[in-house]
Amino acid sequence: MNAGIYTNVYKDRDLSVTKRLLKSLSAVGISCFAHENLAGKVECDNFFAESDTVALDILLAIGGDGTMLSIAKWCAVKKIPVLGVNLGKVGFLTEAEPEHFDLLAKDIVERRYIVEQRAMLCAELNGKRVYALNEIVITRRNVSKMIMLQIDIAGSPVDKHYCDGFLVCTPTGSTAYSLSAGGPVISPTANVFSLTPINSHSMHSRPIVIGDEEKIEITLVARADDAMVIADGKNVCNLPEKKTIRIFKAQKKALFVRLRNGSFYERLLRKLNTWSITPKEGDLQNE
Repeated sequence: MNAGIYTNVYKDRDLSVTKRLLKSLSAVGISCFAHENLAGKVECDNFFAESDTVALDILLAIGGDGTMLSIAKWCAVKKIPVLGVNLGKVGFLTEAEPEHFDLLAKDIVERRYIVEQRAMLCAELNGKRVYALNEIVITRRNVSKMIMLQIDIAGSPVDKHYCDGFLVCTPTGSTAYSLSAGGPVISPTANVFSLTPINSHSMHSRPIVIGDEEKIEITLVARADDAMVIADGKNVCNLPEKKTIRIFKAQKKALFVRLRNGSFYERLLRKLNTWSITPKEGDLQNE
């Protein structure tokens, strides 16, 4: 069995967690492939780059939710299931904790886990496509000015929003930025997307949940500057005035490894309680 290791070196600064995981996996006969950013920093028989053609049965991402997002789209293209090891603050997307690596290694080698398929978003503008696991956000570039966006679903007008921005998210992304913006929590098994206006100047603006086969069109009607298109926290392009971006379900799916150690709702309650605690200084580092 081949396992990939992808580490956020800003979370695991001394790589002690990564080294312990490599040791536990090797002890049960799993062949480990560390990401190229670990070359020369850890002892591993194999290393891989994202440009390589590599046959991995599973990939373990060490960090937080941001670390999972940064590698999940690559894993989706390669059809590699990914399991998150939580070193972050909340870790909605992660599955394992560093304290249980020996048990985790046995579960992996004996394949005592399930693989969930998670929908992804595709955004198309001027013939170019970008993908997101959590959300696509259209937001203002000029922080002192608002933008007006027109929203159409399946070819029908829904509303115009004079706002800071607009957010389209998957069920996976419903516990991320969307939740902070007032969007609903959605079960990962639901075949829907959520649409949430960000600080809209209208009393009737509310989040909308739509079927994931419906296509969304967002047009920048008026602006003080071009709007920005952000996919999973990364600025991917600008949206010029009078231009329309189309957002729909991607054909590819992310594959998440689950260890059968609790339902989504048990995890949700535990994570929301953790998230409600006022963060300490240094807790808000990039995941």
